[in-house]
Amino acid sequence: MIALVTGGAGVVGKALCRELLARDVCVRVLVLPGDTQAGFLPEGVEVFYGDVSDADSIRKAFVGVDLVYHLAAILLSTKPGAFERINTNGTRNVVAAAKEAGVKRLLYVSSISVTYPVLTEYGKSKLAGESCVKESGLQWTIVRPTLVIGEPVGYGGGIEFNMYANYVRRFPVYFLPGGGKCLKRPVKSVDLVKGIALAGLSENAVGKTYALAGEGVLSMAEMAKAVLKLAGKRHWMIPVPWWIAKKLAVLKSWIGGKPVTAEQALAGFLYDAAPDIENARADLGYNPGSPLEI
Repeated sequence: MIALVTGGAGVVGKALCRELLARDVCVRVLVLPGDTQAGFLPEGVEVFYGDVSDADSIRKAFVGVDLVYHLAAILLSTKPGAFERINTNGTRNVVAAAKEAGVKRLLYVSSISVTYPVLTEYGKSKLAGESCVKESGLQWTIVRPTLVIGEPVGYGGGIEFNMYANYVRRFPVYFLPGGGKCLKRPVKSVDLVKGIALAGLSENAVGKTYALAGEGVLSMAEMAKAVLKLAGKRHWMIPVPWWIAKKLAVLKSWIGGKPVTAEQALAGFLYDAAPDIENARADLGYNPGSPLEI
């Protein structure tokens, strides 16, 4: 079997390549031209260069492929239309290239943010990508990762959690919108990668959508305490009412910085992301650990 991983040079992409190789899958990756991270891919991975937003540049990578893991996406941007161009239209291009090449199976890595009651521009782009995959006519599976935590905690893995960890470590006093009561079910990057690999290889997963989360549910305030404990720091949290948080542009710069809109920076503090994972356990044998301890 030959599996193509789009966005294969990213942190999760490289780890997925290693996981698939360990399962005796032949791995091919699609990475952006000039991406220096391609040099750190595992030995034995076949590299193709192309941009999912440019349909002509990616076609060759799909020839002879049995299974596509579509990870390529952008998570943060303030550029108008960037999410739609890459996350939505890029997914359409991947689906079209897969069908043209006769690929049978496609796994799409979406986001738990598509379940928020009010979607950010990022969430809208990923949900539109899900619709494109479901209507593709291919054998599809969709996974929705929650907040990704790598090793060491707050330094490796998901960019969103890393930004949050940096924020609470940076200031002796830090502010949390809503008092940090929002609930999350973070996932260790190693568990996420195994879940993605299993979902793409399992026949039980065809036509299904899975949340890939960790074992424990924590509030944002509890996650902050865990990060500070690991860093050996004692900082003080000040709760900020929502109506104030939405007006304080400074929170956006503290939490996310220039690549993040205020809407996206605050959405994670407003909506719970603690999904049930029992269907992933039953179908995939997915048994994640808990990435943080209070």
